[in-house]
Amino acid sequence: MATQFSSFTLPARATPIRASRSSRSIARCAVTKGPGQGGLDTVTLARADGTSAQVYLFGGVVTSFKPKGAADVLYVRPDAKFDKSKPISGGLPHCWPQFGPGKIQVHGFARNVDWTLVDTKDGEEPSMTMELTPNAYTKAMWDKAFKVVETVTLKKNGALEATLTVHNQGKEAFDFTGSFHTYLAADINAVAVGGLNGCKVFDRLASKESTVSGDVKIAGPVDSVYSGRPETLTLKTGKRTVTLKGSKTWTEAVVWSPWTDMPACYKEFVCVEDAAVTPVVVPAGGKWTATTTISA
Repeated sequence: MATQFSSFTLPARATPIRASRSSRSIARCAVTKGPGQGGLDTVTLARADGTSAQVYLFGGVVTSFKPKGAADVLYVRPDAKFDKSKPISGGLPHCWPQFGPGKIQVHGFARNVDWTLVDTKDGEEPSMTMELTPNAYTKAMWDKAFKVVETVTLKKNGALEATLTVHNQGKEAFDFTGSFHTYLAADINAVAVGGLNGCKVFDRLASKESTVSGDVKIAGPVDSVYSGRPETLTLKTGKRTVTLKGSKTWTEAVVWSPWTDMPACYKEFVCVEDAAVTPVVVPAGGKWTATTTISA
């Protein structure tokens, strides 16, 4: 297992990070840090209306997003490990700097190293910002001078916004692929992904390209990449409709279901991902930014 780097010392209990408002306001609308499962460092965002999100700094993964009065939009698999032996399986994790198989480990390294908490903001739109920079473990796979920054925000309209920025701090250009490998709670038999009609799709299981007609539904294992991702996708989950808005810098979308390869849980989720499967080139001193917004 890779050597990990702790980003802050765990307190005895979850405590407010900032106290710029009255104690009553902080209790209702705040950012707190404290130990999560396995004693791992977490940051919790909460709005006064009850909307909340939880982020684990190991992997920089958002593991929970609960809109006001609603069940969790995100899904964490029952086989998820919280001991740093593997990436946390579920939520809103990263595939970076590699999507899928390639020269380095599958889905890259960003999801299985510690990120550093660098800023928090409470108030009506509570947020947290974390960053990832090179260490010996990452350099052994991908020796580039990078800094990745992600800000997670609970918006006034009840949405969860995640903004990812990749900085090239070196003297030469580099390229990468990546995605937010988003696990969404759903009844697999009721899933219908809207917005992809007319898009070109590459079925990675069948190695076949075609054009989407209508909504994407799940009737077996799916691992497909959709070119020309529209700004807005919808997911009918069986109980509600989830909206996913992505910036134009996400050039593809991905839909994934393991089907019966994961018999214990495949009926309970589907992955609908914002992705950059086409390599992104970042010039020396440059940056790339992409945003995903989830609402339900």
